[in-house]
Amino acid sequence: MKTFQFKSHNVKKGLMFGLGYLAVVFVLLYVFFGGINGLADAANNFGSAKGLGILVAVVVIGPLIILLQFINPKIDIQVDSKNLSIKNSKKDPKTIPLATIHSMEINQTLVNQLQIFDQNKQLLATIHPQTDTNVIFSIASTIAQHGEFVATKGNKKIFGNAVPTVSYLRQ
Repeated sequence: MKTFQFKSHNVKKGLMFGLGYLAVVFVLLYVFFGGINGLADAANNFGSAKGLGILVAVVVIGPLIILLQFINPKIDIQVDSKNLSIKNSKKDPKTIPLATIHSMEINQTLVNQLQIFDQNKQLLATIHPQTDTNVIFSIASTIAQHGEFVATKGNKKIFGNAVPTVSYLRQ
């Protein structure tokens, strides 16, 4: 049995939380400084654009990044000879028999994402780690060791950078 642990990345949840956080900060600043003109006057009277940028980064963006770390759950994935178990601290555990996995795709739709499908192309699981990009390759190769999968490697251009893609298909 092999175990993988990482923080998951939920794009939709993070985006909604981030936009909500920035809206609340804007409303608080709007009320504190007395409207848009008050905000503009405070920015003009600050003196240095770089200093204002650093202040905004430390006071507004810094806490946002720290709070986003708390909303993303820790994931434990265990792969044994028969099952793939996904344990999320915020959801019920999910067990997928390895025999039902027909294909896996890495970096096909989103960067640093592993998608696992059954024979009918139904999505069984999506694994999207927050920081460790190599864990999805390790998970997929561990699953592939327990079945007869053929790996097809390629590259995908994203913003001019080549991102490695891998597709696994059961024989």
